Amino acid sequence: MDQQTVFKRMTQSIDTETLGERLRIARSQANLTQEASASALGVSRTTLIAIESGQRRARNDELLVLANLYATTVGHLVSVDSIHVDLAAKFRRIENRARSSGSGEAIALLNALVSGAVELERALGAELKYDYPPPVRVSSSNYAAQAEDSAISFRYRFGFGPGRIDDLYSALELDVGIRVFSRDLKDSEISGLYAFDSDIGACILVNSKHHWRRRMQTLAHEAGHFVSDRSDASITEEDTSQLPVGEKFARRFGAALLMPAPTVRSRFDHLTFERGGIDVQGLILLAHYFGVASEAMCRRLEELDLLADGTWQSMRDRGFSSNHEKEVLGDAPSYAAAPLISPRLGYLAARALRQELLSEGQLCEMLLVDRVYLRHTMRAFQVEMAPKL
Repeated sequence: MDQQTVFKRMTQSIDTETLGERLRIARSQANLTQEASASALGVSRTTLIAIESGQRRARNDELLVLANLYATTVGHLVSVDSIHVDLAAKFRRIENRARSSGSGEAIALLNALVSGAVELERALGAELKYDYPPPVRVSSSNYAAQAEDSAISFRYRFGFGPGRIDDLYSALELDVGIRVFSRDLKDSEISGLYAFDSDIGACILVNSKHHWRRRMQTLAHEAGHFVSDRSDASITEEDTSQLPVGEKFARRFGAALLMPAPTVRSRFDHLTFERGGIDVQGLILLAHYFGVASEAMCRRLEELDLLADGTWQSMRDRGFSSNHEKEVLGDAPSYAAAPLISPRLGYLAARALRQELLSEGQLCEMLLVDRVYLRHTMRAFQVEMAPKL
């Protein structure tokens, strides 16, 4: 059978409407307008609309052009088993941010990471199990109390207890069923993204350029969006004004999740009893206990009325810096950067290789890593990859 016949059979295996929708998703992920795609294809915008809506089938030569334009392959576009998730649509309400190149690239990256993860899971029949608590209907007049109560309920539902949460990444993925990814984002002002899709569930992307403490705060914050308006989408930035109530809830929830009020009050009372009050050294030790930045700890004490409002700003005005933390903590152990492949996905990738379901090249495409990184990650699963006794 010649190559053209194979190509024709492959492209005819998918119905026109599904192919059109996949082309629309691929264009959205590539952050291209209909006008730009139509121009590259040499057709009118109305023709492209007809292709994407399934009213006109794309010819084989057009598929090749569009696949190249969208940085994908014809095989991925037409394969029955390939996954095409349109998370970009979830972010369209955030118009002022989604139009920036940094936000657009971050959304496309999350979309690609989720698609690859789900495709790997389905290849192995190992889809992520969900244990989602009921969403909270946030009240504009009572959001702070709701956030505090929700954080405590969340902790005890998933067995965190009252102390420090050491591995929130794994807990959210394995216990809750939220897919969590960590990658360098072009826009350093973006801390993270959250999105939910009814077919694949909730997912979070955290900016791995940030310090590990800040990444934990971002992860807890995004979990707040998951707990409240689950079907919504969010791009979290550090400096925002006129926050909607959902964002206020997420910020309070994130702080309460990492620094539960009863434990904070207990530790604060213990420190003040020992020292006759709280000083800078005590604040740094308290922040270290909860695994958060000194600023986050100070602001948490302020919102719990354990310190006066404006204490953190006063500390900054008097020259507080990370050098003070080093003086108190010494050379505290540095935490490794978040891996590009989570332990769960690494385990699944190792299984796929061992069972010869997927090649290294296919896994690199799905997980968005190069072969060197994939092989380095697979070393941790050498026992699993070895033949069973």
